[in-house]
Amino acid sequence: MSVFLVLAASIFTGAAAAAPPDRSGDSSAIVVEGVKNRDQQIRQFIRQLTPAPTRGQLGRFEMPVCPTVLGIAEAQADVVANRMRTVAKAAGIPVARPGCITNIALIVTPDKARLLKYLERWLGMFPQQWGSADIHALERSPDAVAAWQTEQMIWDNGQPVSSRQMESVPNGSTGGYYQFATASRLKPAACYSFVKSVLVIQADALAGLTPTQLADYAAMRAFVRTDPKRLAASSPGTILSIIDAPMGAPVPITLTPWDFSFLKSFYSSTKNMYAEYQRAEMRGLMRRELDSAPAPEGKQ
Repeated sequence: MSVFLVLAASIFTGAAAAAPPDRSGDSSAIVVEGVKNRDQQIRQFIRQLTPAPTRGQLGRFEMPVCPTVLGIAEAQADVVANRMRTVAKAAGIPVARPGCITNIALIVTPDKARLLKYLERWLGMFPQQWGSADIHALERSPDAVAAWQTEQMIWDNGQPVSSRQMESVPNGSTGGYYQFATASRLKPAACYSFVKSVLVIQADALAGLTPTQLADYAAMRAFVRTDPKRLAASSPGTILSIIDAPMGAPVPITLTPWDFSFLKSFYSSTKNMYAEYQRAEMRGLMRRELDSAPAPEGKQ
């Protein structure tokens, strides 16, 4: 059984084919309107989860991912890390072999602010463009989760852009890359590749959640630079809601079809395109994924 089928069995239930729409009377207008609304939802979902400036780019892991989970019981940590690996494989994200060097760290702590201050001693844990003010703002934030990625620029062939080449780029723009590789109106010559991804979660925010929920939430935050707070209240169901949902409110018990199709379309899209063109490609990919997805599980 393929990795995708194994994951799909744990994410989705009720995979029976949907009944064809009733085309009697005026129902065709309802179907067309429903498709139009969903296309708009897809557009908004992607845009809200992939922030980037005009002519900006979207970073992602090009090297195999190697997750490590700290701060919970070892047996549970293994379950969470293995689940993240399974999600990555199913979504088309390269996965490193056992014994690899960690490039995704999920840390659960009883004191998020204190841990962030501790991590501040190792500046390599934070993006190079961050200053102390950025880090201190993260430490003071009341949010239960702190997440970030560090990245480097790579050429289309996967080779890192050297510091000498970076220095030749005026004001950090992509225009200077033209002398080293071919660029076009749609594609810059170099793109951003994640080096590591860090997720720090306040322990009491996980009360009542399962290892699968934690792993799937972490996958959505670590594999892509997402921020649940950017999502509109009317957004489709997503595992990203589990941390901030009010106590007792229904939340997904695993990745939703929208989550999985987003991850898969993100990593299936062309890596070195400007964000607006990559999002357009993702919309078509995500639409096809959702069309073929089984019915989702319920909420707990």
